[in-house]
Amino acid sequence: MRKISKIEPVVPVLPVRKKVAAYARVSKDTERLAHSLSAQISYYSGLIQKNPEWEYVGVYADYGITGTSADGRPEFMRMLKDCEDGKINIVLTKSISRFARNTVDLLETVRHLKELGIEVRFEKEHINSLSEDEELMLSLLVSFAQEESRSISDNCKWGIRKRFESGEIGTANKHILGYRYDEEQRKYIIIPEEAVIVRRMFELYIDGVSLQGICDDLNDSGYRTINGCLFQEASLMVMIRNEAYAGDTLRQKSYMADPITKNKVKNKGEFPKYYMPDTHEAIIDRATYAKVQDEIAQRASLLNPTYYFTKKIKCGICGMPYTRKISKIKGKKFVHWICRTKKEPGVTCTSINFSEAELKHICAKVLDTGDFSEDEFNRRVLELTVLENGSIEFHMIGGEKTLWENLRINESRHIPTVTDCFKGKLLCGDCGLEYHRVVGAGKWVYWYCIGKKRKGISCSNRNYADYQLRNISAWELGLSEFDETEFDKQIGKITVQSDGNLLYCFYDGRTVLWER
Repeated sequence: MRKISKIEPVVPVLPVRKKVAAYARVSKDTERLAHSLSAQISYYSGLIQKNPEWEYVGVYADYGITGTSADGRPEFMRMLKDCEDGKINIVLTKSISRFARNTVDLLETVRHLKELGIEVRFEKEHINSLSEDEELMLSLLVSFAQEESRSISDNCKWGIRKRFESGEIGTANKHILGYRYDEEQRKYIIIPEEAVIVRRMFELYIDGVSLQGICDDLNDSGYRTINGCLFQEASLMVMIRNEAYAGDTLRQKSYMADPITKNKVKNKGEFPKYYMPDTHEAIIDRATYAKVQDEIAQRASLLNPTYYFTKKIKCGICGMPYTRKISKIKGKKFVHWICRTKKEPGVTCTSINFSEAELKHICAKVLDTGDFSEDEFNRRVLELTVLENGSIEFHMIGGEKTLWENLRINESRHIPTVTDCFKGKLLCGDCGLEYHRVVGAGKWVYWYCIGKKRKGISCSNRNYADYQLRNISAWELGLSEFDETEFDKQIGKITVQSDGNLLYCFYDGRTVLWER
């Protein structure tokens, strides 16, 4: 019998198509580059849809946005989100510089996509991110792109400064309160209804109204900033300082410190500034503008008075400047200089505080001026740095450094010294009686006024540890270590004053006050 076999139809297994997207970007908002972006979108749309193995997802395009940071590119971030959601298998892009000009951003993004199994293809460099040997090449190429961005930025800055030098004005702010910038005339044009607000704030400031008072007046009158917001003290201060209202232009007040991070910082002399008078019609006459600037300086001097050590002392631990602090205890006024960090909530610094009197005394010692001389201090000293151990490093004008060493009289660990030569020479400035020596807790020696033990005498003068007296005395004698023979030879007595200061009386007739 004939055998018949049935042949089943074979259904071909079609390969799973890859989901493919492209990323495009141009960094300048111009007609020419808008055409370039359109061309990129058209090119990648056609390229992906022509490939039968690919499924077209779309083209993500950022227009007029820099590539130095990923966070500022909404389409780029949307593409990454779709990658994470499994909507994309392959990303096509023209070049590394279109994808990122920041090495860290690029490598982090490519590694993240690689972990998700997503391939990035850089057309110009012929790089496939899933290849094992491509990361080093990526690092090198993106570094070149980053330096290219820096070079372009430097060239742009050079061109801008050349235009400043030639007197070409231009402006970064096309609209400030009271003015709009006219591109054809290349100057600010007054907006009358806004100029009324500007004149009002200048008048009120001259009349002595506070910044907050001016803000309240403007806000209550229904006036708003150019962004439609309420007036605030900080922005108001910027406005009344603005030379544009007097008809002048000051260029390069700030500059971009890093083209990669795009951080702008105030120009404090790193680059030249360009002042151009009478560049446009003034809203405020020069006399009024000058009065306001004088008033600003006057108010600042009252709010933030300067002292001998203002901006002269730096903390060697955290780098912050020292600031003046006034406190009152039992009716007495105490003035100290402390690290500014100690005034910040939630922040601590272990730096040592100094009384103002103590700092004057130290400066007089180091500069050898007898008493403190502000003129001599300003003439010779650039800055003081308070080191971690409480010593002070004097940075002199001219580059010389001098170290004042802390005596460490307030150590938490008491040093067990016993000194006989203080007997009969240590007197109380309150009751006139002698200080006596005692051993505390069997571990350390200190000196106290015997009046505290006498009936009918009330004395609360300060006690001193033996090692403290040795360190202070060595300092006043100009010795690196205490020497009993030298002490007996030079010092007749020490009077402990009611504030804890020590008055040293020398046999040669001199008296020297050591201040706590």
